[in-house]
Amino acid sequence: MKNSALFIKLLLSGGLLAASGCGLYEVTPCPAGPAPVAPVVSAPTPPPPPAPIAPVEKTVLISKPITITGINFKTGSARLMGTDIAVLDKVADFAKMHPDATLDINGYCSKTGSYAYNYKLSKARAGSVAGYLENRGVAADRMTVKGHSYEDPIASNKTPEGRFKNQRVEINSSVMVRSTVK
Repeated sequence: MKNSALFIKLLLSGGLLAASGCGLYEVTPCPAGPAPVAPVVSAPTPPPPPAPIAPVEKTVLISKPITITGINFKTGSARLMGTDIAVLDKVADFAKMHPDATLDINGYCSKTGSYAYNYKLSKARAGSVAGYLENRGVAADRMTVKGHSYEDPIASNKTPEGRFKNQRVEINSSVMVRSTVK
């Protein structure tokens, strides 16, 4: 019975040890207090939404077409008139301000005579304008000369006024203009 009392004491003390978190065969010493509890980690706060993107402005070059009119000739002539000189001086100034611009010089005629005759005359009119501009400092390699005979009339060829309007030279050019876009 003595052994059984000792056995009961050991059994009871082992139960107490087990209840406290310690065992009979612990390799490491029993903690002094309750077992440490891992801290509760909450989910990370999501980053704030990105700020709205401001519109980006940039400077681009845009081709801007320009047509110069007001250069007219007498019937059968490629000779510049006094009123043409003021217009052509402005064209020369324009060409100096825009050194990259090319000038397309297009000569036209009224429908008085054959197509071949008017083609030659319209080309001579365009050449007369190009020659004047070259004398004012515009390089010849910046100009293209074309004759169109009596094609593309801008007025009726039935009246003297209409024919005078058709006996013309038009200068077309495109310049690169800086523009800010969003």
